[in-house]
Amino acid sequence: MGPPFTDRHFEPDAALYRRMFFTMALVAGVYAAAVLPFFLVGGPLWGLAAVAAAVALAVVQCRWADRFVLWATGAREVTAAAEPELHALVDRLCVSAGLPKPRVAVAATPVPNAFAAGSGPGSAIVCVTDGLRDALGPAGLNAVLGHEIAHIRNRDVLIAGIAVFPCLCADLFLGFWTGLLRPRGPLGPFGTPLAVPLLPLAVAAAALYTAGLVTSMALSRHRELCADATGTLLTGRPTDLAAALGRLDDEVRGAGAADRRALRPVSGLCVVPVRGRRRDAAGLLSSHPTLARRVARLTLVSRRLAAGGR
Repeated sequence: MGPPFTDRHFEPDAALYRRMFFTMALVAGVYAAAVLPFFLVGGPLWGLAAVAAAVALAVVQCRWADRFVLWATGAREVTAAAEPELHALVDRLCVSAGLPKPRVAVAATPVPNAFAAGSGPGSAIVCVTDGLRDALGPAGLNAVLGHEIAHIRNRDVLIAGIAVFPCLCADLFLGFWTGLLRPRGPLGPFGTPLAVPLLPLAVAAAALYTAGLVTSMALSRHRELCADATGTLLTGRPTDLAAALGRLDDEVRGAGAADRRALRPVSGLCVVPVRGRRRDAAGLLSSHPTLARRVARLTLVSRRLAAGGR
């Protein structure tokens, strides 16, 4: 298939670095907007307290981003003894990528998907769902894992996790709040009286969700294309990833709303977005590139591989 690839083939492109910087600027703007009312209403003392809280939250995000994501999705870390085949695939891909091996986790949901999280190559975790292994064979699973390892190698996992954090928090609160309104919710008929005074927080959460969506979209589409390309350079089989993406896109769209809900808070981190059958206008509101665009990009990578990497 031509000469082996060197490190220069795996370097993220300049556009990815620019988008990572722009995304961090947007996230900083979201935090500034959240802190400003404390200065205006409470004065310098409350404002400084809000700044300290924001800094503490940022440190928590950077330090424990992977744990928070696992908690939000109900995923569990698995050992090599418990999942030898899964660990073996990750081992081989990490050797090819020149990376320390990340931890491996499994989410008990039938929706096929995967994501990576963490603060960097030394503290990352790769998570797959039970549905992913049911939907794909070894070649497809290897291709998807290569995509996730590529996110770690491209060093975009931390910034992506920080960008999606507002969406994740807001989505969890809105899910709790709407549950209170349901007659068969956790508190039954007593939920609605509790939900009414929480309405201002629900409105703020909706605004936070929108802000988080904008910040994550500034990075997510391009990072997915980069991970598609880098991941297939690791596996050498772009067609496997293209086929896997098509299968996963169909499976996720056909899954029930209740099953998709477990992964919805981290949809921006997943290999395919967690959404229903209805498509938005030309994918304008999607956190991921369209399937057609990803397949076209993979076709170009396939031609590059066939030409010996030129």
